[in-house]
Amino acid sequence: ENYKESLRNLGKAGVKTICYNFMPVLDWARTDLEYPNGDGTSNLYFNKAEFAYFDIYILKRENAEKDYDAVTLSRVEDLRPVMTPDAEHRLVENIIVKTQGFVNGNISEDDEAPVATFRELLKLYEGIDRDALRANMKYFLEAIMPVCNEYDINMCVHPDDPPLQILGLPRIVTCDDDIKWFLDAVPDKHNGLTFCSGSLSAGAHNNVPELARKYADRTWFVHLRSTSVLPNGDFREAPHLGGRADIIELVRVFEKTNPELPMRVDHAPLMLGDEKMGYNAGYSFHGRMLALGQVGGVIATVDRDIKEGKI
Repeated sequence: ENYKESLRNLGKAGVKTICYNFMPVLDWARTDLEYPNGDGTSNLYFNKAEFAYFDIYILKRENAEKDYDAVTLSRVEDLRPVMTPDAEHRLVENIIVKTQGFVNGNISEDDEAPVATFRELLKLYEGIDRDALRANMKYFLEAIMPVCNEYDINMCVHPDDPPLQILGLPRIVTCDDDIKWFLDAVPDKHNGLTFCSGSLSAGAHNNVPELARKYADRTWFVHLRSTSVLPNGDFREAPHLGGRADIIELVRVFEKTNPELPMRVDHAPLMLGDEKMGYNAGYSFHGRMLALGQVGGVIATVDRDIKEGKI
């Protein structure tokens, strides 16, 4: 009821696009917030073995090792001799302090406080499996759709980031089947997708342009960024004109379908002193301006080609 009241207030204020997520406890996850690139910039990075090390040896989640393949577990054991207290502290900061709201962004020399808070939050989801979380999402969407229809508000769920099962928690917006499920479960046009090409491209199982073509008519918000996935399961934020998202093709799809879609660039590199400014991870000033210029140029070119009948 509180959420519905907030939606009414937003609708009255003219806010018609609501991006939300259904990721339990942990929002987007990275292990390194300043991974160096060859050109002197840095990017966000997800090291699967370091994340598993955090899960098994810092969080100490029961039976955590069962959630990882043999190659990742071998990499974890290779890490153990070199994981100093400072390295462990960095993982705690990067995974559950600097990027998550539940500890209010407060960085402490005492890692046990945020880790203990995190353990308590995980307990809230004991017994909640994929089917139960899907049922919760369906209940939530059905409950708010009458308000969305009254005020013409588009709800746009953000894909899980990374689009993988992590920390024993169900993740239910990770792939084609997941997107189809929640759109079909509540077929109201106001139940839609935030098409985050970065999140989706971080899953090697996702063909991002194909997903864009399939779900463009239920996409109400676009996040344009890209990632590169390594063979071992690690991934890094890629330049906005690189990686596996194929942003140029995505712009072609969305500009032809709905050129009025709101769009943002996201998770840009740190450059030209960004790293010294205390920005929230992924939201640097210079890096985002570079990305916005690149994407703006792509949009202008695609719009001209559409006007001239070339695409």
